[in-house]
Amino acid sequence: MISVLWRMFFDICCFRKGPQDLPMSRDILVLTLLVYGFASFLLALPTQSAEIAILSGLIDILLLIILCYILLYLWRKPERWQQATMALSGTGIVFSSAAIPLFFLQANIDQDDPLSLWLLLLVISLLSWNIAVMAHIIRNTLSSSFATGLLASLFYIWVSTVTITSLIPQPSTP
Repeated sequence: MISVLWRMFFDICCFRKGPQDLPMSRDILVLTLLVYGFASFLLALPTQSAEIAILSGLIDILLLIILCYILLYLWRKPERWQQATMALSGTGIVFSSAAIPLFFLQANIDQDDPLSLWLLLLVISLLSWNIAVMAHIIRNTLSSSFATGLLASLFYIWVSTVTITSLIPQPSTP
C-alpha cells in the first residue's frame, strides 16, 4: 500500500495525476499527515532544537489542514478537502524526502564551501517545483486556472512562513 501511495504522490509531482485520483480514506489521510509532520520535523531539525522542530511540524500540519479547508470553503467545494489535503501533504512528503538530506548537509558544511551554493540552488529548484505542484493540486481541486492555484500556493507559503516565524523563536546567527 505504501509503495502505491508513494507512486501516486510522485505522479502528482510529475503532473500526471491530480488530487481527484487519490482514494477517499480517513486512515490514509491521517497516515499522510503524520508522515508529513515528521518530515517537517526533520526539515527543521538541522537549525532548531528537537522540541522546537516538533512544534514546527505540528504547526505545519495544522496550517495545512486549516488553510486548505478555508480555501475550499470559500470556493464552495469543502467535499474535496480530504483529497486535496492528502495530495498537498503527500507531495510535501515527496519533496521533503529530497530536501532533508540537503538541509542536513547544508547545516554541516562551511558557507564558503562551493558545495554550499550548489545545495542552495538545489533547494531553490525543489521549492520552485513544489510551488508548481501545489498550484497544480489547487487548480485541480478548485477547477480553476493555474494562476489561481499559483496565487493560492504563494499565499499558503507566506502565511505558513509568517505564522511559524512569529510563533517559534528563530536561531540566532553568529
